[in-house]
Amino acid sequence: MIASIIGYLDYKSLGNMCPQTIELINCRNVYIIPEARVLGLHLSELAPLYFTTLLATLTLYKLTNTRILLQTNILLSITGFTLTPYLIYLELGVAKALCIYCTIMHISIIGLTITYIYTYKELISKQ
Repeated sequence: MIASIIGYLDYKSLGNMCPQTIELINCRNVYIIPEARVLGLHLSELAPLYFTTLLATLTLYKLTNTRILLQTNILLSITGFTLTPYLIYLELGVAKALCIYCTIMHISIIGLTITYIYTYKELISKQ
């Protein structure tokens, strides 16, 4: 979530916050590709909403133990997981650059999804 917020702020600053220690890392090049927009919104604007929704559904599940919230969380995680290869392609194949904040979010989404699926399987087996 922190990477999504910093990424959003970096997007708003046109990549001025992105550490560019090597040539391949260039957040600005990633931000400016047309494919970085979905329904008029930039992915950097959507990412904080995505992670906030993940956090909210998981928190509400923990408070209420309502299974649909956990299932929603897992569905959102799997959706992010399945989109990650395409997002990496946009970075490397289209923008010819990597955004450090995007990379952190991709790794987080993969780790979260694996954790959520494992946790969900454990919860189901206990019921």
